[in-house]
Amino acid sequence: MTKCERDVGQVHIGIAMLGLLFALAMPAYAAPSTAGCLEIAAPESSISLQCEGVAASPSLKGYEAGIASFNAARAYLSQAHGASNSTSHFAKAAELLNTSFNRLTDAALLSPDRATLGFSKKEWRKWQKAPLTGFRFDRSLAYASALEGLANAVPFIATNVCSSQQDCRSKALTQLASEDIAAPFASRGSAQGDWRYNEFYFRRGALYQSRGQLADTDMAIEDYKTVLSSRRAERKANAATALEALALNIADENRARGGMSLAQAVKYYTVALAAKPDSGRAHMGLGQSYLQLCRDATTTPAQRVTDCLSARNAFETAKGLTGADQTLVFLGLGESLSVAATELAKVNPGDSNILLYKQGSVDAYAQAASGSGGNANAQLLLANALKATQPDRASEAYRQYVAMKLAYTDWIAADWQSPVGPLFLQKTNALPTMEDRRNVAEAIMALYETRSATSGLRKDIALSLLNAALAAQPSLIEASLKVGRLHLAPPANWAGANTAFLNVVNATGGPNGPPSVGREKERAEAFYELGRAEALKASSGTRAQTSAAGIKYARDAVSLDGSEIRYKKAACLSYIVTFKPTAADPGNASWCSGIGGADGQFLLGMYYLRIAQTAPMSRRNALRDEAQSAFIQGKGLIGQPAAGTPVTVFKSDWPRAPTAMSIATLLEFGRAKAIACNGASVNLALPPADVNAAASQFDFFQVGACTR
Repeated sequence: MTKCERDVGQVHIGIAMLGLLFALAMPAYAAPSTAGCLEIAAPESSISLQCEGVAASPSLKGYEAGIASFNAARAYLSQAHGASNSTSHFAKAAELLNTSFNRLTDAALLSPDRATLGFSKKEWRKWQKAPLTGFRFDRSLAYASALEGLANAVPFIATNVCSSQQDCRSKALTQLASEDIAAPFASRGSAQGDWRYNEFYFRRGALYQSRGQLADTDMAIEDYKTVLSSRRAERKANAATALEALALNIADENRARGGMSLAQAVKYYTVALAAKPDSGRAHMGLGQSYLQLCRDATTTPAQRVTDCLSARNAFETAKGLTGADQTLVFLGLGESLSVAATELAKVNPGDSNILLYKQGSVDAYAQAASGSGGNANAQLLLANALKATQPDRASEAYRQYVAMKLAYTDWIAADWQSPVGPLFLQKTNALPTMEDRRNVAEAIMALYETRSATSGLRKDIALSLLNAALAAQPSLIEASLKVGRLHLAPPANWAGANTAFLNVVNATGGPNGPPSVGREKERAEAFYELGRAEALKASSGTRAQTSAAGIKYARDAVSLDGSEIRYKKAACLSYIVTFKPTAADPGNASWCSGIGGADGQFLLGMYYLRIAQTAPMSRRNALRDEAQSAFIQGKGLIGQPAAGTPVTVFKSDWPRAPTAMSIATLLEFGRAKAIACNGASVNLALPPADVNAAASQFDFFQVGACTR
């Protein structure tokens, strides 16, 4: 039985079968097989395609022809589904229904005026007892079914009924436009209503959905909601399924677009949940939409917290529900809590929920990592969440992440004291995307950092890990910087350090080119470290020195990032230890200016003492006075330290420099030295050990001689 047959056939269920076989109207040739053609509620068994001929009889009254044409259309609809000529059957049904409406309009059908159809009083009494509203309902639904059948025919063939699929659907919707068709079957008071009420709204909703014009979606949703809100059970399950699927598709599309469309995504996921409260897919989609909103940097931290917690709630509900990918649910839960903790710290740093959210995030990532055989991405997120507070657990998660991504369990020995395994490079080369290689490389770098922060790593193991990261992603600048710094650590490997830092220079614009956009900081750091490498190569344990290249590298770093104090200090010290007066350069204070703070005043004082060593006699006293003034200003910037506070030290970062010591001591020693070099007596109230330590600092940087 076709859908249409089921729809139309139900009209007689529960309704008295009132035959309208008006004696005067019956044609003389009527046979038993066609007798039902003139019944307004004829059972399906009594109608056939022969009703078309009955309807065409010139002796029939208009209302009789309307009834017979409808029954003929029912017969065609009954045979349409599965027939090889279904298009022609649907077209014939639609034509017959057009005839039915022309011969017996809805207005005439339901007219309260007996004269409209020319009935006698006896006939009128019979007519009024007939299921007229049911006939109207069935005929309208039958017409919609015929047009829908034409629209869905494959291939579609234009007919004189409708010219296109959309035209067919639009005409079907026009036929069902009036809600008066369904109104008589609505529940009233204690009465539960009739199945046809739900049928009307479900069928119309499905038509709106299939036509798919701009306003049709919301029209379909409202019709499905009408079914779900009725007191009848019929079609509720169908409406719930259809509404969920429709709302989910729209919601997914809006979530994929992101931005301003996320509000629409939230709206339609909520619609889907109204239809199916246990929809795992809807809860997960709702969580993912709120998660995108909680990442939105254009909103306030407070709003982001709210959105993150909405995401948290949706993901919590999605746990264990069919249709929700549980790994994605726990990943989303972890991220929503992690971001909530970060944003809440901006709003209220002392809020006790911050720690709860962080722990909840770790727990969620751990769940994701352990589910369904393990999830590599979850391992990475878990490791990142643990990195700051639990480096041991983090390093193991990083190790597992790399092992899972490479499908190489033993890529590094369990004791962490063996270098990266021999198959590593082969495995990394087999990774499908550059993003995968970068993630593996960064995970190895993070592993190196977490292991170094806990139990430590031998230098060779650390280099092995970092070189593994570079094997995965050769352009990983941070790994090259770390390799270079490791080579500078005792026992120093100047050549290895130099190679690593030059790799960074080459990756950020080449040795002589401008910096790559966005890589200025990394390039500046490479130049700074190259300057330190040159200093390491040239300096001894008692004397600081560098090369012309070292001076250039130091200046290059400052030119790229003039706000970084380390770079300014390095450039100043490079100038001090290599200074040889020339006519072109009798001294240039700009190298040591603008550093700021007590350190800056100390270095400026050192500069003036160094220039005074070789300056003409006429300038020396003035330069030493400048040095004294700088040292005094530096002491003023330190202030009087509070009892129990740590001593502020000066750290030069110069390779092989003496141990960092109190900046106050160095400033006082420098002040006294400037006075003494000018030939004046000075009382230096420092312990002998401090004097000796300060003198070694000045001597190391070649600032000491009081040349007269």
